Amino acid sequence: MAEQVPAGEQRWILRTSLADALRQSGRPDQSLVFYEQAVTEAEAAENWADVGVIFGNWGIALRYVGQLDMAKATHLRSADAYRKAGEPKVRIFGNELEAFRIDVFQGKAQEVLPDIEARLNEVRGWWQRHKAGESVPDAPDPVFLWRTLLNGLDIAGYVNQQIENLGACLSLLKEKEQTQREMGESKHQVYRTRFNQYGPLKNLGRLDEAQQVAEECLASEREAGDQYGQSKALSALADIWNERCDIEQAIALERQSLSIKNQLPDPSDRPISHGNLSTYLETAGKLDDSAKHLLAAIIYRLIARHYAPISDYLNNLKIMKRRAAQSGTRYELPRVYELLARPEFEALGRFVEQFGVDAAEL
Repeated sequence: MAEQVPAGEQRWILRTSLADALRQSGRPDQSLVFYEQAVTEAEAAENWADVGVIFGNWGIALRYVGQLDMAKATHLRSADAYRKAGEPKVRIFGNELEAFRIDVFQGKAQEVLPDIEARLNEVRGWWQRHKAGESVPDAPDPVFLWRTLLNGLDIAGYVNQQIENLGACLSLLKEKEQTQREMGESKHQVYRTRFNQYGPLKNLGRLDEAQQVAEECLASEREAGDQYGQSKALSALADIWNERCDIEQAIALERQSLSIKNQLPDPSDRPISHGNLSTYLETAGKLDDSAKHLLAAIIYRLIARHYAPISDYLNNLKIMKRRAAQSGTRYELPRVYELLARPEFEALGRFVEQFGVDAAEL
């Protein structure tokens, strides 16, 4: 359709809209060519504001497919385009923060934390001025400013979690929740932010508080009819009961989570539940069932590598095989065709069929 539109602004906007739709519908790999075509046309016309938008969205898609170096470079090119366009400083900061997020993914959390905090503090100042009724030339759009602040708090929280500064991580999450309330966000959205407190609380050994957060969020997700949110909260509760050494309760909760994920159109979180189940089942001494779920997780990651690296599951396989050998038993994965024939792995079978992959090839 885009080829039928004359070259110019309408065509690159159409290409960008198509790319955005593909990215948001879980097909970021298919969006890349349209972002590239759109940005080439917008750059040729020196429409730097649109170039900034396209590069920013393209960077998100590249991150989704695991092309992290290129994603970072693309976000920085977006920031440069906004500078050329004379856009407000907040738009430049938004993309610089996304570039720093990628640095954190690549193990540079401690290195980039000062840069993140510097920008976050400036955005905080703009937000306080806006709340006081002042004009903020660097961030004239209050909604975009608010979103940039939330994003900055999210990135800073993730950094502090990575460097195990869990107290700071919790403070940032609470600040993000308060900022959402100030803009009148729904109870459901606020609880989605609160949910992220469970991990730091659990790692600090505050299991009762972590469990309370997860249970409150599960109730909120059920009230809102949000199945994805329910699956996340159930998985969190499984994690907490595993910490409490009630492995059967952890297995039951993770099975509930997986059951919901199997009904959702986006399969990207299914391997996480399969991986968790493989660990819990191995702890319970159910090695055959553990191996089935580990194989399921590996298959998802083999076929759709952009979900996340497969290396974690292969490392888990090494660990489990070693433990089994030390106890005088064997930890062996079943054959793929045998797994796909089992009713409880029907969703995995549909996924394999959707991608046209042959079991023998796997």
